[in-house]
Amino acid sequence: MNRARPPLAAALVLLIAAAPARANPSLDPDFANMSQWLSDQLAQGLAFNAGENFDPPTLVKGYYLQPDISLGAGIVPLNKATFPDTPRLAANNIDAASLFPNSVQFPNLALHLRMGLPGNNDVYVRFADATVPAGYKISPSMTAAVQTNSIGAGVRHHFLGDDGWPNLVVGLHYNHVQGHVDLTGPYALNVTSSYGYTGSFTGEIKWSINSVGTDAILYQSYGRWTPFGGLGFNHASGSVETTLNLDFGGFGTTPVNGVGSDEPKESQGRAILGTQYQFATWTLFGSGEIKTIGSLPFKNYIAQVGAALPFEIGCGRTFFCKKNRGAGAGAAPAPRDESEMEVVPESKAAPAPAKTPPPPDAKSPSGMIFLQ
Repeated sequence: MNRARPPLAAALVLLIAAAPARANPSLDPDFANMSQWLSDQLAQGLAFNAGENFDPPTLVKGYYLQPDISLGAGIVPLNKATFPDTPRLAANNIDAASLFPNSVQFPNLALHLRMGLPGNNDVYVRFADATVPAGYKISPSMTAAVQTNSIGAGVRHHFLGDDGWPNLVVGLHYNHVQGHVDLTGPYALNVTSSYGYTGSFTGEIKWSINSVGTDAILYQSYGRWTPFGGLGFNHASGSVETTLNLDFGGFGTTPVNGVGSDEPKESQGRAILGTQYQFATWTLFGSGEIKTIGSLPFKNYIAQVGAALPFEIGCGRTFFCKKNRGAGAGAAPAPRDESEMEVVPESKAAPAPAKTPPPPDAKSPSGMIFLQ
């Protein structure tokens, strides 16, 4: 038997059924198009950044780990010419394209650990981190908090030049990059719901990208300077996902959002140019890389500076070895020659016995030197 609901309970049921649930945002075509555009733009730019593996080109000798540290920044352009139509936002006199910047900057702090191998080879592992706290402005009306990390590895072979010819190093590299961006837009976005509330604009971008690539670098030393340059190529896979939200923040209103995802579609080519300077026990280096093949060529670039530190890991009782002066960054500490004799002051030296020169007609063995 069905029992009749009290009039008040029936009214509440009707009110709840009629009001959209704020926990389940509705998909909006404008926001979906913007999310898809942003995913596509960042997928191609981040694919180029994922192929970055810069390391000083000179050969590491020995089996100790040589640490290098670098600080840099990458520019990922956003092509506003392909920005989608947003008729609902335009009807509210909002230029949606102006909410986004023309490019996104990604700072980068990277650590390399390189180890020499026989046959003019070396290997490395690479760790990188980029953290931008909340409040960083990426456009006049939008802030972002960025966190991205990468880990990679590679192997290189050095073809050492002779008779003044430059050296050539060819490498094979792998990188995995993962990160996210939290976007915050204007809290007084002039979009009104049927209830008259103003909306706040937020978003999230997440990515996970794998990159496999190769490069060929020519380098030649001139005194303490070693300029270098070359070309690189990498192929990326993975995905970028974007979610954009507009929340009116009022009772009885429904937030709207859009979701988009994309993956790198193009292989990335790059030109590399830089130099390094050799101090007594450490090296300072800098480089720039610019996209030559792929989406928006010559607009996606990376610049960085760094240093090969004056110690090596994996030797000595303390696990760290300080480099010998003049040995150069990346060179293993020279083993001590047991045949070296300590220099004794002349005042304390014992008188040396007089050496008898060989007879004039005696024949000296080949390669032997007599000291008087």
